[in-house]
Amino acid sequence: MTESGATIEQEIAQLEKQLQEKKAGLEQQPEQKESLPDKEVLREVVGEKIQQNSPAYIPKSVPQTQTDDTNSIPSELKDKIQELINHVFQNSLEQGIKEAVKSNNPALIDAFHDVLVDQLYDTLLERKKLDPIS
Repeated sequence: MTESGATIEQEIAQLEKQLQEKKAGLEQQPEQKESLPDKEVLREVVGEKIQQNSPAYIPKSVPQTQTDDTNSIPSELKDKIQELINHVFQNSLEQGIKEAVKSNNPALIDAFHDVLVDQLYDTLLERKKLDPIS
């Protein structure tokens, strides 16, 4: 369980709040000429959560033109990633991240990060908490 016993619903609500705070902070930075797409901000927030459990993890920067492409994930990782994603949505984000970090497999953690961001982004779009990338 997470520290407060949060459910995935509570964690998603917390992510929504963190996204808004991070976007507001980025907009106030003078060197930030244009705002990042919501999905990129979400990627940063989730990356920070993973780094809390695995300080050595450095999320790869993904080009903004990249689309949801699970075909680029090696087939031997797909099943494990799906297990981890299921774990997140059945239990908690923190537990799913801890399970991914336990694998000690940087390729798995990175692919998990990508797929998790895609899934969370889709969930937030469905709830109309974010605007689609145009």
